[in-house]
Amino acid sequence: MMAVDGQEVEQLVYAYGSRVYTFCRRLAWTQTDADDLYQQTFLRVLNMSLQIDQDHNPVGFLMAVAARIWQDERKKYARRQRIAPIQDDGTGELSNLPSSFFTDRVFEEKQRKTEVRKAVQDLPEILRVPVLLYYMSDLPVNEIAKALQIPQGTVKSRLHQARQKLKMELGGIDHDG
Repeated sequence: MMAVDGQEVEQLVYAYGSRVYTFCRRLAWTQTDADDLYQQTFLRVLNMSLQIDQDHNPVGFLMAVAARIWQDERKKYARRQRIAPIQDDGTGELSNLPSSFFTDRVFEEKQRKTEVRKAVQDLPEILRVPVLLYYMSDLPVNEIAKALQIPQGTVKSRLHQARQKLKMELGGIDHDG
C-alpha cells in the first residue's frame, strides 16, 4: 500500500480537524495536552505506511489514532510518576459558561451538556476512552477493540460500566425538566 502523503493529511485536517481537536480536548485534561495530542495524531498519520479509506469512517480512524497515542502517553506518564513523582495541579477544568442572556430552556440545555461533559471527563480513563471513541467518533466495538488492543468483550464491558456510572452520576439531571 501507498503511504499517506502531505496533501491527503492536509485534506483530513481540513475535513475532520475540528472534530478530532474536540475529541483531543475531551480526552486530555489541559489545552496544551490537547494541542500536542492533535499534532501528534496528524504526524502519526503522515508517517503511516497505509492509505486512509475515505469510505470507512476516516474521522473514526483519526480518533482511534489519537486515543492510542493518548493511551501510550498516559502509560509513559504513569511510569515516570512511579520513578520520580511530580505534582499535578489538575487545572484541566471546563471553562465557565459565557455570561450572556439565555432563555431558561437554552440555559438548562447548556447546563445539562456541561454536566454530561464533566461526568464523562470524571470517568476513569479506562472507561472514558472507549466512551469517547464510541459516542464521539461512532466507532463500532470491534474497531475500538482493535485501536485499544483489547478484546471486544472488554470494550463492551467498559462501555456498560461507564453507562452505569454515568446513570448514577447524572440520574438527577432531569428531575425538574
